[in-house]
Amino acid sequence: MLRHAIPVLAVATIAGVALFLPGSAAPASVATADLCGVTIKLPADIRVTKAVRVAAGETVAGVPNYRPARPFCRVEGVIEKEIGFELWLPDTAHWNRRFLGAGVGGQAGSIAVRDLARGVERGYAAASTDTGHKASDETWLMNRPDRATNYAERANHLLVVKAKAITASYFGAPARKAIFLGCSGGGRQAMTELQRYPGDYDGIIAGAPGVNTPQMSARRLWEMIQHDRYKGVLDAAGWKRIADAAVAKCDPADGLKDGLIEDPRRCDFRPAELACKPGQSTPNCLSPKQVEVASLIYAPLKDENGKGIDPGLLPGVPISPVAVPEPFTPGPKYLATVLFGQGIYSDANWDVRKFRITRDLPAIDRVMNLHADNPRIDPFVARGGKLILYHGWADALVPAVPTIDYYQALEKRFGPQRTRDFSRLFLIPGMDHCRGGGVPDRFGGAGGLDVEGATRAAGDDLLTAMEQWLDGGPAPTQIRTAQFRDGKPVRTRPVCAFPARVRYVNGPLDRAESYTCQPGGRK
Repeated sequence: MLRHAIPVLAVATIAGVALFLPGSAAPASVATADLCGVTIKLPADIRVTKAVRVAAGETVAGVPNYRPARPFCRVEGVIEKEIGFELWLPDTAHWNRRFLGAGVGGQAGSIAVRDLARGVERGYAAASTDTGHKASDETWLMNRPDRATNYAERANHLLVVKAKAITASYFGAPARKAIFLGCSGGGRQAMTELQRYPGDYDGIIAGAPGVNTPQMSARRLWEMIQHDRYKGVLDAAGWKRIADAAVAKCDPADGLKDGLIEDPRRCDFRPAELACKPGQSTPNCLSPKQVEVASLIYAPLKDENGKGIDPGLLPGVPISPVAVPEPFTPGPKYLATVLFGQGIYSDANWDVRKFRITRDLPAIDRVMNLHADNPRIDPFVARGGKLILYHGWADALVPAVPTIDYYQALEKRFGPQRTRDFSRLFLIPGMDHCRGGGVPDRFGGAGGLDVEGATRAAGDDLLTAMEQWLDGGPAPTQIRTAQFRDGKPVRTRPVCAFPARVRYVNGPLDRAESYTCQPGGRK
């Protein structure tokens, strides 16, 4: 099937770097470019549009609150005709001999500059791509099958091939290890890299990866229709009351009451538990119509013929009364509407209310392959690749259960012990999409600079944990998450590698040292 196809890879060499390319074609000619005073060779289908040396302490355009500790060379360019990219190169003395690829979320169209800053600050040669279009172009997918392919997989593969070659030419030696870091759409890009191009990266860190993006997008469109159909039945306060009630009921299951559900799959809360009793009235309880609508949204999604599409939303997940994105009022078009409206129907003003799961879900697969759920990653595993997955339990935009399902599919294919040899999964209680939720949510994932006051120790930082794992160190068994206020950590908590679970032992509730990891059963 298309969704589980692994391309046949051939090896080419550019500037001493082994590159995995589809088929056997390698760039036939090279051009030269001046990168901050260093003349390099680069493939002919690369154009460097700008290369500037950024001094230590200088303000960096596009990256608020960042002033580099050391100088670096900021390279901007284009692959082929429109795949924009940036490559940030540290000074030779500071290079750690590693390459970092940074993914971008949503519709892409931008560069992950904060992750590039984080990478170059640590000594990485770091690169990111807009996948071939600009975020300002609201009709980027309209009648553009080339952009569909670039967005789905090709641009990030070309990025690592070309950027590794430039890096090797610039430093006179190839990177020893390459790591990809991304969350949300960037997480899907990460999973696509390891599944379809297993030679590109040695380590993959994928947050909230949306391994089943077509089904996830179908839910998003379906939710938009329901929120429009039942407009005004439940406001933001009502939806919050439902989520809070689930947390209140299931929070103590991990041994203490701290406002977090350790594993929402084990929570048996139902919206009907808030139904008004005789004599009661809203807003302190739910009317029959409110119970009906809330139960509908949280329930497993089925198509028009009753076929299951997803397992539904977990208790405690916050629901927006205006399903983000909201297509029925003026505003930006979001991924789901662009994929289906422009990708399938070539209609920038497509009416979401025309969406039909049975017709449109198979149709999006004919536009582009957005599935990243293939557990047959034997080539990646065989070459020693490492995978770290992470996901917030309270993520309403990209639900966590499909990520768990993917990890368990790996266990089924490789066996639990072998899977633990190359992969770890961390599920963060109360965390929203990639971060947020008013909980400990900082642990070295994608999308941000290193936080002042946070350490880079392997137990506190996923990127450091991956570095050490790739260098022959131990696999991470837990990661310490932190919540910051005014630049200071105010709460820390461990997250155990799945399926182990956190248990409170003794001590202050806001200190990670008060908890331990215990074996947990799979559900």
